[in-house]
Amino acid sequence: MIPKVSIIVPAYKVENYLHKCIDSILSQTLSDFELILVNDGSPDNCGKICDEYAIKDSRVRVIHKENGGLASARNAGINIAKGEYIGFVDSDDWIEPNMYELLYGLCVENECDIANCSSIIYFKDRTVKNGSHSLIIHNRQEAMKAMLEGQLYDEVVWTKLFKRSLFGESRFKEGAVYEDTDFTYKLIHKSNKVGSIGAPMYHYIKRDNSTMDQAIKNIRIDSVEIYDQMYKFMEKDYPELLGLVTYKLANSAMVILNLISKHPNFKGFKVQYYQVAAILNNYYGNVIKLGTFPNKVKILLLALRCHPIFYKLIINKISRRQAI
Repeated sequence: MIPKVSIIVPAYKVENYLHKCIDSILSQTLSDFELILVNDGSPDNCGKICDEYAIKDSRVRVIHKENGGLASARNAGINIAKGEYIGFVDSDDWIEPNMYELLYGLCVENECDIANCSSIIYFKDRTVKNGSHSLIIHNRQEAMKAMLEGQLYDEVVWTKLFKRSLFGESRFKEGAVYEDTDFTYKLIHKSNKVGSIGAPMYHYIKRDNSTMDQAIKNIRIDSVEIYDQMYKFMEKDYPELLGLVTYKLANSAMVILNLISKHPNFKGFKVQYYQVAAILNNYYGNVIKLGTFPNKVKILLLALRCHPIFYKLIINKISRRQAI
């Protein structure tokens, strides 16, 4: 029998969170699913916990593999998934009991290839509840725009349910962060209809040592490279959306340039700095035309275009003034 939904959960160093995550999935009101737990070479008790659930519930399947990161673990789950639709849950989060009943029903009743719900995000000092809109059905073009605008939904996969037939050879980019950004727009491009409802069904814990936090602390430039690839991808079929992609690319690039400019070990990140500067300079004309950036930012971009080191000098001068 083919289950209605395959739910993929990678697990790595999350033994304190894993029980709550799995229990929230096994208590779903939509019972016709398979839960694929991927022990990504976790050195703690994650593998043991996964095996214990597989013994107790026949819907649970477990993969034990060498550590390869989040994208690698998700891909391993995709490769064996049998469900009509595929969903993803991060192992330190949890979901509402009716999340997948809602998303699956949205897909079937409205002939959607992708369904979105909203989320509740828990920061250290606050809680943010996203979305309150009623059901909206988008065609491919509308969905791509909505994803880039990020008001109804964005690139993350954990609030979504995807029709398995969309995947084909598409997989998450291994060895990179921002793998959701690299992945989601490609599946939206393959879809015909995307549904979205502002029901906060997914509970996301913002941890300091999350993948995204580590990307910032370790200064990875994946986001800029991915938006560069996205721009080239969309030139043919979504030319009206290139301004949105340019804005995201420029924002990501300037965040990284600012971090490296102020970093005490600038020389250690000099190669990445010039790589990002080169990509951003390629879009100089596009960025300057955007009405979203103030003149002081455009002056910075002009300085970068003249020579990347000028950008660093200005950023450091601004930082010193703010510190006084």
